[in-house]
Amino acid sequence: MLDLSRVSDSLLDVVLDVVSAVSGSTPELNPSTIMVVGAACRDVLHAALGHTFDTVATRDLDLGLALSSWDVYKELTEQFPSAGHTGIRYDIAGIAVDLLPFGAVEDPEGVVDPPTRREPVSLWAFEEIFAASVTLELSESLQVRIPDVAGYAAAKLGAWLDRSEWGELKDASDLALVVYWYAESLHIQERLYGTATGNEVLLAEDLDVERAAARLLAADIVDIIGPKRSGELMVRWPGDIELLGRSFHVGGGLQWPFGLPRRRELVEALTRGLVDAAGA
Repeated sequence: MLDLSRVSDSLLDVVLDVVSAVSGSTPELNPSTIMVVGAACRDVLHAALGHTFDTVATRDLDLGLALSSWDVYKELTEQFPSAGHTGIRYDIAGIAVDLLPFGAVEDPEGVVDPPTRREPVSLWAFEEIFAASVTLELSESLQVRIPDVAGYAAAKLGAWLDRSEWGELKDASDLALVVYWYAESLHIQERLYGTATGNEVLLAEDLDVERAAARLLAADIVDIIGPKRSGELMVRWPGDIELLGRSFHVGGGLQWPFGLPRRRELVEALTRGLVDAAGA
């Protein structure tokens, strides 16, 4: 499904410069524990899937760091000047970068409390997303991790639930983009038409390929995050479903899906998929 050779050098070079600076700042930080997340992840996946239209305007670079202790994070962040007042954003190679620690430093699970920040940060399901991530080669000698499409979507589900509560709605647009990726993917269409499970999903959605793609995406998300995280998700999902429906559209160079009723249909199909897969 992903062809990372399609990703432009200009995009990868930015990530390479930042990761080189980060991984060179402390011998305790292995590049294999670094995961590209956020808008940079979205843009890499977008290109790797063969799409060329512009996505939304944000171009931030976030790095998830699978850490065994806060000592590594402290040593790392002391090497770079802070950018802004979030306590997790640093100026690295001329780029504002959020450094997001997860793993053994989580307490409780899915939450970290960086010593440089005044309040905790939710990194729900990052460990599961990292475990299912794929290799992103930045150069012949430097590789990091990047979520696959369903892993990226899983992070966006959690982000929507957290951030929509205080009025930040951009994650709905990113979720709509992932559904679009699935609906347009020949690999996904082959699963829908060429496998027994896909046939069941397609028939359940009345042969509507876009709705079926949303439902299949939900099953893939649950497969990545597992039963415990799925249970946590379904306690909260979808938050304000009317707000999600209104915000569920791709901006940038593509206006999709067209019309509020269709947006609601796709959100409902995604929700049906989550309910079915989480309850299986």
